[in-house]
Amino acid sequence: MNHQRYSAYRSLLAELEHWRLANALDDESHQELRDAAEGLLLSRSGDDAEQPLAQASTAVLGMLALDELDEQNASWLLDALLSCGPRIRPAMSDAA
Repeated sequence: MNHQRYSAYRSLLAELEHWRLANALDDESHQELRDAAEGLLLSRSGDDAEQPLAQASTAVLGMLALDELDEQNASWLLDALLSCGPRIRPAMSDAA
């Protein structure tokens, strides 16, 4: 964890709380996204971040599929969640 990731985490939590209070986010989704953000924040490496990243992606895509989020907010939310975690290296292709 570093200061930049912690700041991103705090900012995300504030935004999620705002969404929850505005009834734009239900309690279950709020908690699921908070848990994913915390898991990403506490991850030491990209490998550690795989599970919380999968949890975050599933939550955001589910909300998008149910029209609880529009594409712009879903994209912002995924970016904000990624900012809480360690740098993720892109998967290497086996094709040469």
